[in-house]
Amino acid sequence: MRNQTPFALCIIGGLLLIGANYTHGTATIVLIYILVHSIAPLAPLYLLIDIILVILWLIAWLGGFAVIIGGYLLTTSHIRTGKFIIAISAGFGLISLILMIWWVVASIGWAGLLILTWLILHTALALGLVLTVIARSIAH
Repeated sequence: MRNQTPFALCIIGGLLLIGANYTHGTATIVLIYILVHSIAPLAPLYLLIDIILVILWLIAWLGGFAVIIGGYLLTTSHIRTGKFIIAISAGFGLISLILMIWWVVASIGWAGLLILTWLILHTALALGLVLTVIARSIAH
């Protein structure tokens, strides 16, 4: 079995994400949905875009479970699919994290960012995201 280390990291990261009740990526996908539906020239493509966004939303909603499934796929011949699932489930969480940091700086200021940084560094969510990103990057 190849990619044992990335699989172990995905299991640990996925369990941390499950423990932290991680589903932050869904909010980012809803934000993308609202943004896309506000662009009138894309109206003929709304059905296709909605189908793609629902699939992405489902993967992001699974959160830690999707990371564990993606980690398992890394050990099979479906490495690209596993990397894709990990990227969707953890990637939208990173985008949500960046948007949250931007919102804190814009509304509260740098002191709020300092408090937010302290909170993030002491949560399972941040560690789970970091482990899944590392697992995806070292998988081959």
